[in-house]
Amino acid sequence: MSPESVDLRGSETTMLITLYLRERDARSAHPVLGDRFAGEVLARVQHDPGALRWFSSDTATICARARRLDEWTVAFLGEHPDGQVLHLGCGLDSRPLRVARPPGSRWIDVDVPRVADLRRRVYDLPDDIETVSASVTEPGWWERVDADRPTLALAEGLFMYLSPADVHAVVDRLLTRCASGEVAFDAVAGWTLPVSNAAFALLGVDTRFAWGFDGAELTARHPRLRERDDVTVSELASADTVGPRHWLYRGFDAVPVLRDAMRLHRYAF
Repeated sequence: MSPESVDLRGSETTMLITLYLRERDARSAHPVLGDRFAGEVLARVQHDPGALRWFSSDTATICARARRLDEWTVAFLGEHPDGQVLHLGCGLDSRPLRVARPPGSRWIDVDVPRVADLRRRVYDLPDDIETVSASVTEPGWWERVDADRPTLALAEGLFMYLSPADVHAVVDRLLTRCASGEVAFDAVAGWTLPVSNAAFALLGVDTRFAWGFDGAELTARHPRLRERDDVTVSELASADTVGPRHWLYRGFDAVPVLRDAMRLHRYAF
């Protein structure tokens, strides 16, 4: 079977970077995430391995981030076996295949039509995984969400690419539509936006960060949110690496401005 042609635009192009890093991690002697699906999917989509190697240094952080979100997902479904998971901006992530899903739970993958279509072609997903072809910023698809189930909204590698208005609109719709649940996401500090965007431009990646996290602003704007977790990605990566790279991440975590560059957040409502 020849690889699928890929029409990815803007922030969607980073899906291949993430997929490449997870495949690289899965082949390593000591995997952090161990995503056994990443290699199969990467082989089925057209990509430039040489260009993706520029991002190899991010392997531990990207995979540690995914593993912690997997753990939070498993914990949520353990507490709420009848709950539903909204996998926002799911891209080519194999999460619904990696985590244990109780028989009475519900799982909804959401991404723009061209990504959702590619996802259907490269994955053999179970029939109980619902794939919604829509931008997460569109209001209409929320009608598909069961308002009475405890709901976990997952946004990995998503919110930093949305405008502040769109981030708040997504959270507003979650809190308006659903009676209870959690939202878990990764976010970058405001100071990283110009630095990261300059790096994207230098590497020829057609995307830009648009939203920097401010916890006080988020909870003031959405008072129903109660913080459950706030974890630095550098702390997670240091726990999963050895040798010089372990000490590099430990060093990052000791410097507040670097420690805050990317964090994982979990809020209940």
